[in-house]
Amino acid sequence: MAAAIESVSGAFLLDRTSDASHNRSVFTLAGEHDAVADALERLVDVAVHDIDMELHEGEHPRIGAVDVIPFIPLGSTTIADAIELARAFGARIANRFDLPVFLYAKAATRADREKLADVRRGQYEGLKAEISQRGREPDFGPRRLHPSAGAVAVGARPFLIAYNINLESDDVELARRIARRVRESGGGLPRLQANGFEIREPERGHPKPRAQVSMNLLDFAVTPLWVVWETVRDLAAQDGVRLAESELIGLAPIASLLAVADHAGAAPGLPVEDRLRAAAGYLRLRDFTPSMALEVRLETARQAGSAP
Repeated sequence: MAAAIESVSGAFLLDRTSDASHNRSVFTLAGEHDAVADALERLVDVAVHDIDMELHEGEHPRIGAVDVIPFIPLGSTTIADAIELARAFGARIANRFDLPVFLYAKAATRADREKLADVRRGQYEGLKAEISQRGREPDFGPRRLHPSAGAVAVGARPFLIAYNINLESDDVELARRIARRVRESGGGLPRLQANGFEIREPERGHPKPRAQVSMNLLDFAVTPLWVVWETVRDLAAQDGVRLAESELIGLAPIASLLAVADHAGAAPGLPVEDRLRAAAGYLRLRDFTPSMALEVRLETARQAGSAP
């Protein structure tokens, strides 16, 4: 799939993340509209050919081999541009691959599909039974799942931060309780979505299962990353559990990390990379490099001559 993205001139793969517990891969790419659309179409082609949803299991909710494609405006691109691109691309892959496509977020044409969780209700297995029912039909494509690739959600939205916190515990019910309390829908932190999972990472030296609070932060200006970390820390402490580490899935805007550095007391005059490392230390971000900041990754790509 990464090779499919990189095969398109003008599309630039910025980040890729995969893990066995979620059984999910996340790709972050950027470029001009046409190049990004062409690269995504090639990625969908590979996924439809190689992934059989009838055999797929994983911790993360999903509705298809290509679960979700969000278009995010960068540079001079507006959210209106992203909406137009999402809708055009949704129709394009529905026609080529005979895939049911659901529009969500800013690209949604129905209020009950603005939230991705509402589109994913019942996941692949539930959608298979419901897609032909009134109100569950897709925006594009057939009113049945693709026999191996399922369905796909395509949307337009601002940048979100996919952020997970691992507990020093295998108590997945505790992770779920924390998730229910910390997420906005449960009366917790504004603009935060959360769920609790069990993860297994023997390749990282953790032979036993661990509990994870998995989150999407929809607006870090409203709820900063450090608030998320401290809230989960305090809730876990009520059960005598400490936090092991946290992780980013994909990239985060540099401002979100610099806000953590400010909260952690990093001197404003320090070089940016030092301030980013201070933020990572405060959040116990594993495998951190400054290039996990979106703008740093884009600038690195520009300097290498591999990004617009």
